[in-house]
Amino acid sequence: MLAKVFAVTVRYRRPILAIALVLAVVLAVGRRLSDWLDLILLNATFLAGVLAFSLAVLAYRRLRPAALLVKPEVRAFATEPSASQIHLAVGFTFLASQFLGTGHLDGVGLFNVAPFLLLVVAGLHGAGGWRGVSVELRPDGVCQRDVTGSLMVPWEALAPGRPSRPAVNAATLALTYARPDLVRRRGILPLGRRLRVDNVHPWFIADTIRHYVDHPQHRATIGEPAEYQRLLHALTSPPAGPDHAHAS
Repeated sequence: MLAKVFAVTVRYRRPILAIALVLAVVLAVGRRLSDWLDLILLNATFLAGVLAFSLAVLAYRRLRPAALLVKPEVRAFATEPSASQIHLAVGFTFLASQFLGTGHLDGVGLFNVAPFLLLVVAGLHGAGGWRGVSVELRPDGVCQRDVTGSLMVPWEALAPGRPSRPAVNAATLALTYARPDLVRRRGILPLGRRLRVDNVHPWFIADTIRHYVDHPQHRATIGEPAEYQRLLHALTSPPAGPDHAHAS
């Protein structure tokens, strides 16, 4: 059931984010109309925020799919946008609305600054969710674009036999560079050399990247459906060699 909810969230992320923003504004404005509306809509805003944050936690902790999106039009295999990020954006939007909807923001203080900080956080998460931040594997390397910057790592820049598998619940994947001078960074990258992998099984994406690091002959066909099927077969097949032949 939850898997379907998160799939719908990713697929319809832009309408969801737009509706959440409109509702947050309506709730904030409505609370200023009367005291009884303030009480009712305050509770509604609180419940909406709790629901969104709860879904974000569940999306983060769930067993993530060992699969990538095949994008032949851009010659890439990509992770899905993060369902957790989308729910966080909705949660922060309603949290900011809860602060902005109060009629007692006179003066200066932390209580008055908090709504605007929340708006910035909600805006960053919302922009990331709207754009659909993901990791892309391309014939020329690994790419990740975020709202504030981008990271492009050519295959030649990655160390052979890496990356290693992270923890099974890891939300990021650390890259090991053999040629850091080849890496191209733009803007601000909060994760540095780490990739955001909170919507794909971290072992699967680590194994996939390592496969193309160690098998450069297959990079040119990345993005093709036939290559994706070959990749899945290669990752699930036992290694061939003298030891394996003897064991069989």
